[in-house]
Amino acid sequence: MEPIVLSPEDYKRLRLQARRSVGRISERIHYVLLSSRGYSYEQIAQLFEADERTISTWIEPFAEQGLEGLSDLPRSGRPRLASLAAQLEATRCLESSPTEVGLERTTWTRRLLRWHLRERFGCALSLSSIVRLIALLGFVWGRPKLTLKESDPQAQQRQADMDKAIAEYPTAPRLYSDECDIHQLPTLRGQYQRRGQQKEIPTPGNNKKQAVMGFLDMLTGDWHYWLTARKRSVEFLSCLHELYKLYPQGEILLFVDNASIHKSKLTLRWLSHHPRFRVYYLPAYSGHQTNPVEKVWWALKDEICANYMYPCLEAVQDAIIGYFARFSREDALRLTARHKDRDKNYAKAPPSPTEQALPKAA
Repeated sequence: MEPIVLSPEDYKRLRLQARRSVGRISERIHYVLLSSRGYSYEQIAQLFEADERTISTWIEPFAEQGLEGLSDLPRSGRPRLASLAAQLEATRCLESSPTEVGLERTTWTRRLLRWHLRERFGCALSLSSIVRLIALLGFVWGRPKLTLKESDPQAQQRQADMDKAIAEYPTAPRLYSDECDIHQLPTLRGQYQRRGQQKEIPTPGNNKKQAVMGFLDMLTGDWHYWLTARKRSVEFLSCLHELYKLYPQGEILLFVDNASIHKSKLTLRWLSHHPRFRVYYLPAYSGHQTNPVEKVWWALKDEICANYMYPCLEAVQDAIIGYFARFSREDALRLTARHKDRDKNYAKAPPSPTEQALPKAA
């Protein structure tokens, strides 16, 4: 067959299309370009290590149909995609948990979905086909987020009670409370490392932990904390006793989660004798969203625990004390900005004595 004849514009257009296309289509366009430059089928076949019949198979259709002649023709035979019923079942599975179809697993994997479709529909798909099916259905692999458990019937009422209390006592301290443990065992976090050399972090032979109880006043940004031996009602009430002295007058709004130490008989009996404390329980399973003290713990652990092992428990205690010695009202309120935005009655915190002494920025 005679060489392909291309105008300068067509040649330029084909070269651009060759760069944009991938795989076999790009290669076939190069067959045409070489033919237009006078290369024979034999020479083109040698360049691409192909058979001459393969070259003619694609150049001749191009001469008649143009670019459309370089596309693959529809193949005969049964398509390898899952049936519509299998696609619907895969969608139902991926939108729920394996436990809903009687499997003793909590998360779907490609292998588990492949096994389930084969057992239920006789749909024997390869793992690569399962990957394509999952993508076709619009699912991607990612980490879920925690959210408020919808089965908590008191969630809306609890939130309404909190909002009502803040509106009723706009100048009362708004103390959010929470507890955490700081371990001697390092908390692993991402950091810079030399390529191909994973840094090793030593671990203690006998891990110890330090309990911390914290209280954040969202009205002023004041932070109060105590290092305690354990996280029991006794330690919790000891902290409340100190707070009672720090706030000697008026109502004290106290927002706590649903931990047992906040509802024990001992705690309730103590609170009944200290009526200035008005206690409100946060919606269940929502501490990470509704309790600003959680943000303080995250910042503390990132600052003093990330990839570092302390030689003893006393060193852990010193690190906690040192961190909170630098922890200002501004730091606290910056960490909890989202909670301030939700609180319509929030008043701007007055500067602390330390902040008043700082020179003003030019």
